[in-house]
Amino acid sequence: MPGTGPTIGLRAWWPPLGTTCVLLGLHALPGSDLQSDHWWAVWHVDKAAHMLAFALWGLSVAIAWAKQRKFQRPHAFAIRLLLCGLIFGMVLEVMQGAWMQGRSADPWDVLADLLGTGGSLWMFRGIFGQWPGRIATN
Repeated sequence: MPGTGPTIGLRAWWPPLGTTCVLLGLHALPGSDLQSDHWWAVWHVDKAAHMLAFALWGLSVAIAWAKQRKFQRPHAFAIRLLLCGLIFGMVLEVMQGAWMQGRSADPWDVLADLLGTGGSLWMFRGIFGQWPGRIATN
């Protein structure tokens, strides 16, 4: 019957697109704006910021996939999301180190990105009461 299946379409991808653009923008900040002796760097608050940013990014991707009924087995869902988070984090760090003056690629940032993406799975469970796989399309 027409109209009874998942009709979420591309609108589910607006939040992931927005968070992706924000992450790209944050990684494009010039290094001269960030002081290495500032409390931000001394206490490694940037790692917490990486985790939070990637948790929100991962949550938005997980919701989009779930609404489109992609990867319905929780383990496959989690592996794909973590792999995407790892690749995205690595690309951002390499881009930052190669193109942004005064910035460098930091493997610890990639680890924080991966941990944040993993945290998004727990956030999904907390919000929807189940592991990612399927949620309502509306």
